[in-house]
Amino acid sequence: MKPNRRIKKYANALLAVSTELNCISETGNSLRIIDQLIKQEQVFRAFFYTLRIKPVEKVNILKSILGDMINPVVYEFFALLAERNENQMFMSIATEYAKLQKESLNQIDVTAYSIDKIDKGTISSIVLGIEKSTGKKVELKTQTHKELLGGLKLRIGNTIFDGTIANQMAKMKKVLMQNY
Repeated sequence: MKPNRRIKKYANALLAVSTELNCISETGNSLRIIDQLIKQEQVFRAFFYTLRIKPVEKVNILKSILGDMINPVVYEFFALLAERNENQMFMSIATEYAKLQKESLNQIDVTAYSIDKIDKGTISSIVLGIEKSTGKKVELKTQTHKELLGGLKLRIGNTIFDGTIANQMAKMKKVLMQNY
């Protein structure tokens, strides 16, 4: 079986178990914690991928270090991957699980870019408007970018809605250049 198919199958199986145990979000959070540790900590990454430590011992070490921060489902899942010598797929499975989790919980990610910090009232208006138009629960992140000059740019999934002054000025310039 191709690695991509195995990754999707593992992610789907993990979601099915998490759904059955009513711990979809906890599993997602646990996967994100381990994913971040792998990306940021060289020692953890070496430990995680080594073949010198038996899978059972690895899980016990993880449990003693991370304890209740990680959902038991994820510990069991990691043990399964380690036994099959497939723990190198962990990060890809975590990414696929995050996508499936969003779909199953009917969520979308939205990022709002502005020149300054956005006040809470505006944030709640943005969230309500997007939730109303999409019918999905919105997870909003905000970022400041000084080059925007003003206005707001939204990224909803892979679609960008650009209502910034910089974008409006660029459009105006394009129209003026075409006419003259």
